[in-house]
Amino acid sequence: MAKQKKRAKVRSKKRAEPRRRHAAVRGKARKVSKSARGKGTKPRAGAKPKRAPVKKAARKERMKQPVAPILETVAAEVIEQPAPGVIAVTEIEETRQVS
Repeated sequence: MAKQKKRAKVRSKKRAEPRRRHAAVRGKARKVSKSARGKGTKPRAGAKPKRAPVKKAARKERMKQPVAPILETVAAEVIEQPAPGVIAVTEIEETRQVS
């Protein structure tokens, strides 16, 4: 393969370049009269109205589902024989709410 030629390195500029004589000068804006300063512009035909800000929906609190009360029923039967030949049966039934 052929060898590449050595190229000179570009040196960085050490000092500022002198300004050109007639640089492009920006023209000054014309002065607006006092009567025209205070007036606003008239709305043009076809001007779009500003978008209304989006209203955030009110927060809905979670409604708790009504919990059905837990009922507990206890039934008891007591059979007694207070005297020979006499039988007494007592039946007790109790329902209570457990939270």
